[in-house]
Amino acid sequence: MDKTILIAGSSGLVGSEILRILERSNNKLVLLSRKEIANKKNINQIIVNFDDINSLDTSIILDEVYIAIGQKLSLFELIYVKKNKRKDLIKVDYEYIKSIAIFAQKCGAKSISLISAIGADQNSLNTYLNVKGKIEKEILSLGFLKVVIAQPSHLLGDRPNEKISLSVKIFESITNFTGHFLFGPLIKFRNISSKSLAKAIISKTENSQNGVHYINYNYFKKY
Repeated sequence: MDKTILIAGSSGLVGSEILRILERSNNKLVLLSRKEIANKKNINQIIVNFDDINSLDTSIILDEVYIAIGQKLSLFELIYVKKNKRKDLIKVDYEYIKSIAIFAQKCGAKSISLISAIGADQNSLNTYLNVKGKIEKEILSLGFLKVVIAQPSHLLGDRPNEKISLSVKIFESITNFTGHFLFGPLIKFRNISSKSLAKAIISKTENSQNGVHYINYNYFKKY
């Protein structure tokens, strides 16, 4: 049965891949973003200031929602977020995601799929992982019938309208090599392509029963 699917973050690394895949389906897509995405005139696009998402019209009928948004951070900031930047991280990776989820639920969505991060833990001393853990807990508390949470490590791929820095290129070269030596419980820390992640989270969402589903590299690598 055809569904109506909301995608938040469809201009980003993973969100754009989710959009590319779902465009080939018979489902009706709705994009939630800050600015219009070019060459998508046949898709319903809701342009929104995420600070005002609670004012959106909830008369639209949704079945599923994919959330792939996140505050842009440097490699260093993934380890330590300075105090003056923590507010923005919390706003985007917690408050905005929560607001999007509640909006989708008000519109009837019963399934939610979220891009989180490996190591997400609400008790972590790492600010980034702490926020990721808290939003995972919040999403679980909302009562969606199906919850799919993807926990990737470093994501590989061409970021739309963004030039990859030299430091990131060096980091990826090193970790792509050292990743071959990660096995057992450490394999989940291997880099993964955004295309594989998008395929994996869509497959899990479309082919799993109701309930809570966590997926990581062990599942992503199939795609």
